[in-house]
Order: sequence, then C-alpha cells, then structure tokens
Amino acid sequence: MTRRRTARKSGRLALPIALISGGAAFAGCALIVLILVQGAGSQETGKLWGFGFAASLLVAIAVGAVVGVQCGKIGSRITELGLAVAKIGRGGAEVRVRFTGDDEIGELGRGIQYLASDIGALVAEIEQGGGQAASRDPQSRAYRDKTLDEPLGRPEDFEVDGALSPGSRGGLDYFGCVEMEGMSVVYTIGGEGSGPMTVVAARMARDELHRALQAGRNARKSLAHANKKLHDRLPRGVCARASLLELNGDQVKLYQAGDKTPLWICQAGEVLELNSDGLALGLDDGPVFEKGLRSQTLDMQAGTRLVLTNEAGVRMQDFLDLVAEHSPKHTAPFMNLVLGAVEGDAGAEGLREDLLLVTVKKS
Repeated sequence: MTRRRTARKSGRLALPIALISGGAAFAGCALIVLILVQGAGSQETGKLWGFGFAASLLVAIAVGAVVGVQCGKIGSRITELGLAVAKIGRGGAEVRVRFTGDDEIGELGRGIQYLASDIGALVAEIEQGGGQAASRDPQSRAYRDKTLDEPLGRPEDFEVDGALSPGSRGGLDYFGCVEMEGMSVVYTIGGEGSGPMTVVAARMARDELHRALQAGRNARKSLAHANKKLHDRLPRGVCARASLLELNGDQVKLYQAGDKTPLWICQAGEVLELNSDGLALGLDDGPVFEKGLRSQTLDMQAGTRLVLTNEAGVRMQDFLDLVAEHSPKHTAPFMNLVLGAVEGDAGAEGLREDLLLVTVKKS
C-alpha cells in the first residue's frame, strides 16, 4: 500500500520534468538538424529533414525516459521522508526513516531520523516524569565533571584529547584514556535515560571499566568485566553504553557496547563512518554479551584522525563539516577551532545538550 502510494505521488514530479527534458532534447536536436540542412544541397534536404526528425524524436524519448526514471526514484525517496515527517507530526515517537546514499536526500533522511529519536527520548522522559519534561540533576553533572580524567594521557605515537562543551539540559557522558604496557585505551561512556539509576549506571560503568584497564586487561576483557558487574549490582533493564579505542602500535581496534554513534575516520580530506556491534553494559550476565561483542580493526597511517562524539554531536548541524575541515591541524588547535565554532553558533542561549568530542590522531 505504501509503496504504491509512493510511486503514484512520485509520478507527479517525474512526469513534468521528463516531458520538459524530452522537449528540450528534441528542440536541441532539431536546431542541429536545421543548421546541417542549411549547409547541405537541395537534393539532400528531404532526406536530412526525415532523418533529423526521427533522430530528434528518438533522442527526446530516450532522454525523457532516463530523466523520468531518475526523477521517479528521487520523488519516491522524498515521499518516504514526507510520510515520516507526517508521522512525527501526528505524535508518532517510534519512527524509522529509510534512507540510502550519501547525497543531500540521504543526509536529510539521517537528520529526520535523529530528530525522531530525540523526540522519542523526550516523550519517554515526559512520561516517566508524570507529564513534566525531565532534566538531569545539576549535582549529578557537577559530580561527573569533577571525576573526569583530565588531562588525558599521551600514548606513544598518538595525539589524544577530549572535552565536553556544557549544555543547558546536561548529559552523563564520561571519557578517558588509560595507558598500559604496550597499548592504551581511549573510552567514552554514557547512560541510557535520565533518571537516578542512569547516573549510577554510567558512573559504575566508568569505574569498573577503569579498574579493569588499570589492572592490565585489554579492552574486550574490560568490557566483559564491567558488563558483569553492572548486571549483578543494578536492577534489570538498567544499562550503560560505551565505545573503546584500543591503540596498539599502528593498529586501532574499535569496540562498542550499545553505542550506535559512529567513529569518524578523517584521512586525506575524507571522513568515513565505522560502527561495531555489542550489547549495552548490564543487560546480560555474560555469555550473550561476549558472543555479540565484535571489534573493528583499523590500520592507522600518519595523519589519520579518529573522532568519537555523543548523540548530540551526531545530531548537530555542521558539526561533521567542522571536524572534516580542521582534522588536518594539530590536535590542540583542532579541538579549539571545532568547539569554539560550535559554541559560537549556539548563540546567547548556548547548547541544549552536552557535546562530547574525543579525538585520537596518529603522529
């Protein structure tokens, strides 16, 4: 039903554009034929007119068909986005937008999906708060700010830095770097939700992960340890999410436990996105968590920059463009320029949510 309605609506855009394109192609071919006929002899005029008319008609039909098909696909994608926006307008909190490609329509689809996710989270907070919009406890955020591991370490052959730009609504994201013999681990940790147990889960995940890393365990074993502790000590359903970068020589491994924000890989003027699989910390007692935890390995070249952010950073307009623009710079000016531009664009009211920016660059 939805596909048929989409196709019929896309025809409204495709048909007129196809007719205009076909007409323009026919006129162009006819003009070329006219020029050729004027330079030909009188005996060849009739043949040229007949051949020119047939060729112009064929070119016009081919151009119109190709343009019509392409416009139909574009119209179909726009219609799907329009249906998603209409569902959001009717109060639908669980909206899943189908988007493909890296063009402007694909970017619009991603933006709508992030908007739908943000609205869904806000609706859930309002329902949990009895009709009042939930906000994070300022004391919880102040506690988080005083327990962040700053400044970060200086792993061999890597530049590492991280910062949080505060927002009015707050946030519960942690970040840090633990250096061990032969390798280092950079991590980000966040909570799921905004209630008191979310604060406990995020803080407990940070402490247990930090404790395991300092004991010499690698990233995978440290995540398994933190998951087990959260599952044993917290009520069912309470969880935390984490992303870890294990730095080891010229290789970096990405682990993600329940974190869907991508790792941005900045290299040679391009930005690539990478995700890995894994359950959130605390949802399983161990076997399923460890089986589903899959890493992604990157071969790091000199000058390659990796960037981790939170959901606020992914949703923020132009944030990725700022990261791509300043990624070739050294890490200190990179951090200052990106965060300075974001905070400047926020205006007098400032950011709505905390913005997390953690970066690793191969020296």
